Amino acid sequence: MEKNEKMYRSPIIRDVDPANERLIDTGMLHFESSVAGYNERYHRGETSHTIHVWWARRPHSAMRSLVFSSVCKDKSDKATSIMANLAMNNDEASLSEAKECIMDGYVQTPTVLDMFGGGGTIPFEAKRLGLDAYSIDSNQLSVFIQKCNMVYADAIDIKKAEKLIEKKGTDILTHLKERTEWLYPLRKKEESAIFGYVWTYRITCPHCGEKFIISKRPWMSKKKGRRVAMVSAKDDITRIENLTVKELSEEEAPFSPPWERHTGVLHCPECGMIVENVNVLDCEDVMTAYIKSRQGSGKDFVDANQEEAIPKTSEIEREESNLLQKLNAELPTSELPVWSGVVNPALYGIKTHADFLNRRQRLVLLYLIDELNNTYDELKSDDENMAKFVIGALSSLIDQVVDWNCRLSMWIPQNEQVGRGFCGPGIAMLFDYAETDQVLNGPANLWDKLKRICKGVHSFEHCDGKVTIQHAHAQQLPFEDKFFDAIVTDPPYYDNIYYSILADFFYAWKKILLRKIEPELFSTTITDYNYELVASSRRVEEGQSPHEEYCKQLNLAFEEAARVLKDDGVFSFVYSHSSVNGWEAVIRAYRQSDFFVSSVQPLSIERKGRPRAVLSQAVNTCMAIVARKSMEAKQPIELQDVLDWTKDYCTGFGSLLIEESGWSQADAGLAVIACTVGKMANAREVKDSTDVDALIKASKIVKDFFPEFSIKVRDSI
Repeated sequence: MEKNEKMYRSPIIRDVDPANERLIDTGMLHFESSVAGYNERYHRGETSHTIHVWWARRPHSAMRSLVFSSVCKDKSDKATSIMANLAMNNDEASLSEAKECIMDGYVQTPTVLDMFGGGGTIPFEAKRLGLDAYSIDSNQLSVFIQKCNMVYADAIDIKKAEKLIEKKGTDILTHLKERTEWLYPLRKKEESAIFGYVWTYRITCPHCGEKFIISKRPWMSKKKGRRVAMVSAKDDITRIENLTVKELSEEEAPFSPPWERHTGVLHCPECGMIVENVNVLDCEDVMTAYIKSRQGSGKDFVDANQEEAIPKTSEIEREESNLLQKLNAELPTSELPVWSGVVNPALYGIKTHADFLNRRQRLVLLYLIDELNNTYDELKSDDENMAKFVIGALSSLIDQVVDWNCRLSMWIPQNEQVGRGFCGPGIAMLFDYAETDQVLNGPANLWDKLKRICKGVHSFEHCDGKVTIQHAHAQQLPFEDKFFDAIVTDPPYYDNIYYSILADFFYAWKKILLRKIEPELFSTTITDYNYELVASSRRVEEGQSPHEEYCKQLNLAFEEAARVLKDDGVFSFVYSHSSVNGWEAVIRAYRQSDFFVSSVQPLSIERKGRPRAVLSQAVNTCMAIVARKSMEAKQPIELQDVLDWTKDYCTGFGSLLIEESGWSQADAGLAVIACTVGKMANAREVKDSTDVDALIKASKIVKDFFPEFSIKVRDSI
């Protein structure tokens, strides 16, 4: 093992007092947590991630290793082996061994804080390790997810809940299928096996009166050499354009979209004039194709008959009104941000959180909410705690409808599947989308989602530590001084994802149901974004710098972290970014705080199984920046020292990641830059240089060693 330790040890940025060392200071975290264990992506249903929608969550196995190593004071080979085993296994024996190893160094149970709880992976794993876990988040939906997965779960018998979720979930979906029978007339034609409907929009040119289709994605299938696409079929008499399905030869071309490529400029195909201010809700909704299951693999695509496939709009609207009255609710009126490049639907008429679903999709969602609501009332009369947990978990069926069955759900021809509408980081506008009958057996159906919910709940079995979840923000922590033994957190990465914008699409609908369970969390129109730690030109006043505001808020969070952390505590901060500004903000936050960076340990957390393959082709590498409190004054450093350190990291650690571990050049380069950032963060300043210039120069050195590496010099979005 000694050879492996030398080979894989992360470089130490600054020595730690031996009396305060922990397992994470061996520098082995990045190897063990990245290598041991196989990729959770391919084992959905085995963790809490499969229940509720949240974004950019780290794998449980990697975070379990990170929490363990941040707390454990045993630095022996045995402790390292336990850490590796934890990444591979989460059974009761492995957890018990880890708990015993942790407690050997403590008189009282260690306390751990996640300042940016998000989907709750870190506190969930801290809890499983028997620690006193605390988690906060400024977003109400995040707090609900965490409370459901940990607080509600603590109050009930999980084994009983598993069975109840399966039974009640089955009842709900059975009733939903019965109640929506009239909405899907084609279900009665059993031989058709139609589960999907492809929609687009038809607009009237304001210049010449031509009625033409504004679809951008003509392909239905490109799977295994198939070439099925939509082609134009204009009526010569009415001059109204439609689309029809056709299996194309290699020489034939599909429908040609009337948009200028890679722009939002629409031209009328008849007169050539530009059509401005496109509002899809003022356009005609046009159903272009049915999607059918067929024997064996693959799908069939046939022309649609809209009149026979869906009831009249007036009938749907009448039922919607009746259902809203029963639920004592209104359609969401909260508006989407008008934000080009980030929230594009608002630019094309999808203004509110009710508009992003078509009428049938919206009514199905309301039926589902009504069924969940009825079930909650039924369960509450017997056991309120059980009712909260069961309906909290089953409320993720709402997530499935919102995310996979709306005007923003894409049909993917390469694999003949439906794509999510809200996978992040932004929200794309679609001018053609796939609607699925989710109580049938097609893609993204609710029955499969129910199975994943049940499997995810099963992973709660060994969650026996203590947990406290609060709605709060990192810039003002609701805890006393020197309270925590470790802070382990995975914050938003500068301007990568705007969580509140994504969350609002779910929050706006789930609140109709969940205001009964958590009235304080679901009392507002949208989630709270005032304290969301993201760099955004839309979140600052005119004339303010989004970068400077982000730096200010991150510094406040670091000051609070230093305040609530014990003097010998560990601050493990998970971070990554592709821009110079994103890293410069981190340097400033550490520099202005009482923290010194002790090591930077890269995590390749999209794992593949065997040790060498695990680290290859990493597509989701982030950095665990490990820091300690110190009152020692920071000293200035020379620019040349920064550049020399960077070269050393390139020839040493970065090259080993590539040669011995199979990492890509891009990810090895990112690991090197993160180590350089750690060095710069421990200095008062870089003499005769700004931090940005020093980072750019260091990045050029990394680029010379690892040509695939790149880092952007850009302003925040």
